Amino acid sequence: MTHERTLILGIGNPLMGDDGAGIEAVRMLNEVKLPENITVKDAGTPGWGLVEWIKDWSSVVIVDAIHMGLKPGEWQCFDAHAVSFISSQGNLSLHDTDFAGGLALAQELNMLPKQLILYGIEPETIEQGMLLSPSVIANLPGLVSNIINKITL
Repeated sequence: MTHERTLILGIGNPLMGDDGAGIEAVRMLNEVKLPENITVKDAGTPGWGLVEWIKDWSSVVIVDAIHMGLKPGEWQCFDAHAVSFISSQGNLSLHDTDFAGGLALAQELNMLPKQLILYGIEPETIEQGMLLSPSVIANLPGLVSNIINKITL
């Protein structure tokens, strides 16, 4: 990662079990002394608003719970420029405001940052009122450490 201004965004809903993993990751990052060029924010569930969050940054790291077919709690890091974003309904719609749709919109508008890294952690359960699952809790420290190592190189 470069020493440019970097935004780290946690995405998700902490009232929906493991969907709150991205929010917990940024909470953990906010407890660490990071370089001054790093900004850490909880973006909640921004949908189309994701474009506004990322448009003025040259470097963005996003953390979210993503169904990838892995074991619960396993995570992966992606160069988001190498990924095609498809909204949950398969194509862009003004009524589909999920995370992938927000990234797809930014991609279509050529508003993706120069550097965009996506951390996805496999959820075990996404149910209303549930806390993070033990598998996600156990793997978040490794994910957070990887982010710190990547952004402070």
